[in-house]
This record gives sequence, structure tokens and C-alpha cells, in this order.
Amino acid sequence: MRKKVKKKFIVILSLTFLVLLLGGVIGYNIPISFGGSYPPLLPALPPDTLLTKEQVFEDREAAVRFVENVHPYFILEKDLSAYQRARQDYMDSTEKEMTAEDFKAATAEYLCFFQDGHTCIWWEEQEYLSLNGVYQKGHTYVGKNGEITDVYVTSIGGRDMEKVYQAIDRVIPAENEKAKEKNRDNYATGRNILKLAGAEISGDSVLVTYSDGSEEECMFREAEKSSGTEQERLQNTWIMDEDVFVINFVECVDDDNLKSIAKELESAVKNGCGKVLMDVRGNGGGNSNACKRLLTAMGMEAPEYDMLVRFSKEAKEQAGYLRSRGSVQWKGSDKCKCNEDVELTLLCDRDTFSSATMLLVWVRDGNLGKIVGEASSNAPNSYGDILYLSLPNSHLDASVSHKQFIRPDEKDNSRMLIPDIETSSGEAYEKAMELFGDNT
Repeated sequence: MRKKVKKKFIVILSLTFLVLLLGGVIGYNIPISFGGSYPPLLPALPPDTLLTKEQVFEDREAAVRFVENVHPYFILEKDLSAYQRARQDYMDSTEKEMTAEDFKAATAEYLCFFQDGHTCIWWEEQEYLSLNGVYQKGHTYVGKNGEITDVYVTSIGGRDMEKVYQAIDRVIPAENEKAKEKNRDNYATGRNILKLAGAEISGDSVLVTYSDGSEEECMFREAEKSSGTEQERLQNTWIMDEDVFVINFVECVDDDNLKSIAKELESAVKNGCGKVLMDVRGNGGGNSNACKRLLTAMGMEAPEYDMLVRFSKEAKEQAGYLRSRGSVQWKGSDKCKCNEDVELTLLCDRDTFSSATMLLVWVRDGNLGKIVGEASSNAPNSYGDILYLSLPNSHLDASVSHKQFIRPDEKDNSRMLIPDIETSSGEAYEKAMELFGDNT
């Protein structure tokens, strides 16, 4: 009897060992995240805080070490000479005591080398000029009474606007031309950017010169802060607009709310709803599983990206991988499934980013539907899935990618996904509804 019990115990122990071994092998070779912890974010320092030479060195070395340990660029690229020049420039510009503001600009410029929208200093502007301007076609045009005039800004604080744009390009990454346009539109009148560009700023105002020869003294105003009402809006919702199932997909979060929307969508499609509009304008990304859930609810299946995951000590701590070195190449697939009974249209704009851009690419490469609006500022082939860097002395916060994503259509290397129907963000909904009507 004892021998049988002992034999049974040995069998169970052996099976347990094999299961653990198999699980370890899978977890080691497949990028499964078991959950980690992110570093605490430090309160911002006053911009004029003076950092000692030793503090600058410590933060600089921490930034370079983190980036070189984490970013996929260093696995993918054989020739690192261009990067080495950028790193040397960073070293040369940080060989002294300097203010937190100056160190921030130098570090931002270093991270901009990768032109990766996920790898960057979190650049913020607390104050903007009270100037109603819109950047387009190489200039910041003045708006008046809700219309864009033909008058544009030529200089701010005695600094030519081209110098201001160059300053923006140096410290804020752009994956494509739409991203560059977005950055220039968002930051051209920010106090910190203008100071970095060398504009003459006197207190709370600055002299602005226009293309028609006129001048005016513009005041700085505080950046608008999100109100509680605006925060409440950041939730995925759905409505029926006549016979169109409309999803206001504002964030890629696979929560109970999204699961509820997916159930409603699935039920609607089964009951004959053949028109679905997914609005991802302004959706900055999140969990791509949220996008897949909505496609599945319509009886569709997305193709898969190729993915390279770089492991590191930092990624292990923050993402919970079993490995702390090396990389894994995950092969994607062009296999997909379309539902011919569903006419799917997506709305997008320049603020559609990360996982939301993945959704656009899945729909384009899988021929699952149409896209209406503006091109995204996120390239279809890109880096992503960020880890967080917080520097101890300067209190700078940054993010760094640790994955690379290659779209299912590997032959397409374009930096922008151009919608099937290009129009402004504000007109996209109306154009999409017209498209549904035309196809009836």
C-alpha cells in the first residue's frame, strides 16, 4: 500500500515539475507579462533650480543607461554611428552645472534622436500666448471669428518662426509629417519653447509680428486644465444614429464598460445591423485587446503585427517578464476575417495614436472597412509599449519603448496611414455618414 502511495506521489511530483518546466520555458520564450511595478513619479522642480555638475552627470548617465538597456533600436541597428554622435552631443551639452530647465531640453533632444513618439520627455507648457493661431502649410496662420485668415506669424519676441519650429523639432519627436505638423501647432506659442528658441520675453508679454507688417504685444495665459465634465467624457460609449451603430471609442481600455458595448454590438449585428461607425479621433491608445474585442463582436478577425520584444532588467521590473536580457521576435500573420454583412467605417485624426493606430492598420491591411479623417501622427510601423524613467536629481519623467511593431502588410513602409477619405477631424463624422448613405 505504501509503495502505491509513494509511486502515486512520485508521478504527481513529476507531472508538477513538467508543468512548471513547460510554463517556465513558455514564459521565458513568449513575452508574457506577469505584472511589475513602475517607479514613483517625482514632483517637478522649479525650472530655474540649479543642478550641480555631479547631479547632472548622475542623471545623464542614468538616462543613457536606461535607454541603451531598453530600446529595441540597439538590437535592430547594426550601424550605431549616428546614435553615437547624438549621444556625444548630449554628453558635450551636459558637461557642467545647469538649470533643471536646460537639462530637460538637452535630454529631450537626446531622446528625439529615435523619432519615436513613445520615447520622449513629457514636455509640458504651463503658459501659452493669447494668440489664436493654426499651423498649416509651413506657417502659423491667425484665426479670426472662427475662420483662418491669410495672415500668419513671422516672428515672436524678435525670433523668426522658422527658429521656433526648429526648436520644437529638436525636443519633441515626430514619426511623420503629420506629427511634425501637430507638434508645431501645439507648441509654437508655448513659453518654454519660445524661451528655448531664443525669443525675447519681457515678463508676461511678448512682441508678435505678422506677415502683413503689423505687430502686437501678446500676453501669456495659463494652459487650460481639464474640468471634471471633460474627464467624465473620457469613457467609451455607443448610440444608434438612425441605422448606424456608433461607438465613441475614446480610449483602448478592455474594461467591463467596453465588454458591455461589445455585447450590444454583437447583438445588433446578429439582428441585422449592417453599418458600424467607430470613432477613434483623439484616442491615444492603451490596450490593443480592446480593439480586438470590438472587431470580434462584429464577426471579424484582425491580422497580426510582427513584434520584437527586448528584455532587460528594467523591463523585468516594470512589466514582470521572466527574462532580463535578450529579445524575442514574434511573427505576425496576414490571416484575417471580414464580415461581408457589416459595413465598417473608422474615424481618425492626428491624435489617434498607439493601439488606436493599430486598429486603423488592422482595418486597412485586413481590408475590413473604410477610414475617414486625418492621418495619424503615429507611423504604422513603430516602436511602442513604454517603460518609465524618472531621474532622481532633475525630477525629469520620460518614457522609453521596449518593443517594435511591423504592420501585417510588410511591403508597405509608408510613414503615414492615409485615410480612404481625407477630411478635417471636425468634418469626419458627417463625411462618414454620407459614405454610408452613398453605399445604401
